[in-house]
Amino acid sequence: MTHPFSPLILRGRQLLPIVQGGMGVGISAQSLAGSVAREGAVGTIASVDLRHLHADLMEQSAKAVHDQAALERLNLIALDREVKGALARADGHGLVAVNVMKAVDSHAAMVRQACESGAQAVVMGAGLPLDLPDMTRDYPDVALIPILSEARGINIVLKRWMKKGRLPDAIVIEHPKHAGGHLGAAHMQDIDSDRFSFQRVLEETFELFKTLQLESEKLPLIVAGGVNSFDKVKTYLQGFGASAVQIGTAFAVTREGDAHPNFKRTLAEARPEDIVEFMSVAGL
Repeated sequence: MTHPFSPLILRGRQLLPIVQGGMGVGISAQSLAGSVAREGAVGTIASVDLRHLHADLMEQSAKAVHDQAALERLNLIALDREVKGALARADGHGLVAVNVMKAVDSHAAMVRQACESGAQAVVMGAGLPLDLPDMTRDYPDVALIPILSEARGINIVLKRWMKKGRLPDAIVIEHPKHAGGHLGAAHMQDIDSDRFSFQRVLEETFELFKTLQLESEKLPLIVAGGVNSFDKVKTYLQGFGASAVQIGTAFAVTREGDAHPNFKRTLAEARPEDIVEFMSVAGL
């Protein structure tokens, strides 16, 4: 495929500089992730509540509605199926990742299941993933990708991971205002702060790499949030120095997306004022 951008290099793999965002519940699963990977990019499965995509598991869930341990076990079964299904669809192309939220109580079990099922990368946000190298110690070939929003958090993660003898294989920089609700800001009024602008965070992170004596070209930075035009992709990759962009909404409405058709239609037809009204009603 011809394009004007340098490839994203992850674990020796040359990939399109496109990362499909992990969108739950049931929006990013085997169909979407496998299809994106098959095209040579990074496809991502969102690990939360995947049992909803499997009729037999939902039938079992109805019998275990008050048994949290049983529900978590069913979710792990679903995650196993989705990872293996995505890998089959990818057919050796691209890279299949699993997104796990640190804030979820069962995150360690999800990380372990993702690795056991053959996921090629684990992406973790919704909290500082300081112990992700510990959880994946038995799976050294799995790429580890933390999600952060500013250089301060990146500094904390890098220093902690370096003490463990492990560096991230890439870092996703999510803008707290635009990246799917994963707020990296302590207060809502902070989401417009310049400290979260991609240009500033990238510049500060490259300076951090120099301070820590890390080679920036070996630690890709992936920007996420509001990437909705070719001009933005070009600016972030060629102007600001990012290695890849993460895209969510554009993939969510595709035929290959795992979401219900009604969801896709509603999202595709949404107007800006509809989104503003929704955020107001939701208290966002």
